[in-house]
Amino acid sequence: MIRFSKNVVVSAIVGMAFLLSMMAMPSTAQELEYKETVIAGGPDKFAEVRHVVLKGSNFEIGKKIGEIAKRDGTPILPSGNHIMNRAKREYMAKNYPILHERMRGLAAAYGLNFSDDSYDFSGLFQKQMTPSGCSVTFYPASATVGGHNILSRNYDFITGDMTGRKPQKGQLAMMARPILFEIHPDQGYPSLSLCVAEYLGGVLDGINSEGLVVAILADEESGGKVGREPGDEVGMHELMGMRYLLDNCKNVEEAKEALLSLKHYYAIIPCHYIIGDRSGKSFIFEFASARNRSYIIDGDGPQCVTNHLVFHHQKIDEIPETGIGGSLRRYKMLDDSIKAKEKFTIEDIAAINAQVAIPPNAPRNPAIAPGRTLWYAQYDLENLTLTVKFYLGEKPDPENEKRVILEYSPSKLYKLQK
Repeated sequence: MIRFSKNVVVSAIVGMAFLLSMMAMPSTAQELEYKETVIAGGPDKFAEVRHVVLKGSNFEIGKKIGEIAKRDGTPILPSGNHIMNRAKREYMAKNYPILHERMRGLAAAYGLNFSDDSYDFSGLFQKQMTPSGCSVTFYPASATVGGHNILSRNYDFITGDMTGRKPQKGQLAMMARPILFEIHPDQGYPSLSLCVAEYLGGVLDGINSEGLVVAILADEESGGKVGREPGDEVGMHELMGMRYLLDNCKNVEEAKEALLSLKHYYAIIPCHYIIGDRSGKSFIFEFASARNRSYIIDGDGPQCVTNHLVFHHQKIDEIPETGIGGSLRRYKMLDDSIKAKEKFTIEDIAAINAQVAIPPNAPRNPAIAPGRTLWYAQYDLENLTLTVKFYLGEKPDPENEKRVILEYSPSKLYKLQK
């Protein structure tokens, strides 16, 4: 009995010593790799673009995103809608556990109790947005000289504040601080995405490690027909849906199923989407103006989209030359270009988008901020790369008072490491 007791004691001591040694060892499972650099512009330019690399657990990724937002001066304010906040939290736990973990980290960054129904941790918006006009084309590998699937994207937006006016001294334009997020989570696919307006889910275009590419565009037609009625609901707002696809889907079939099964609402403006993958498949996803139906338009070769509902205007010959903020004209120009030849080089693809970029017209009213193509992005699905340039400002054209000279950053390539 005495010998047994000694063995037990010795074993307990050895076990405790081992446990203490393990506790003393640094834990790599929860450590976050973080890097942040300015890649375009600066304080003296229209935009300052940051490249933020995050690798670690989704909790730590969410916490660091919260710390960045907090440092940027973005607050989390309590709301009185406790049942809505709780329902959002429970919805994400069931339907989007990856974001649920990032929400937990976000709450921790602000020193808040994640279970406090006074707060909505599902999104962290910057300043309010207004409609944007964009032009995107997906080129399957069969239509490119290099045999790569390519998505080509103009992101068009005003250069002012939420009223459309030029920012006052000391203020920033709404689009002045884009972030290129490169996220390598412990759960979910790594991704590279251009984000603005919302830190957790503000994806405007991006690609994941499986070669799924996404882009969002404003649906200006629906707003004109039935008006805009932005909401604060349970489910995926118009930007978050793209973050969900990058985190969870590896091809267009999975993306279709996800978009059809998720609960959607728009917090700012109605939008539609184009999604492509490495197989060369692509589709446009959009809602009827009354939001009571969803539509999937499959691509057949190169597929383009601008800012009107494609399912309403599928007969190209019947599309008028003007209307819907220039969307119809841009769409016809893109359609004509992609039908003009069978194979396109990278340079051809960029030139086609340049034709539908916002022209460098001088603003008629000096107090009103003009719209500009704020970035041109080209995603290569085989190489998992993004080549992008950003609008940095403009100056008067000394040879033409009706025009300005636009300044862009040099095009740079960023590769997503799997």
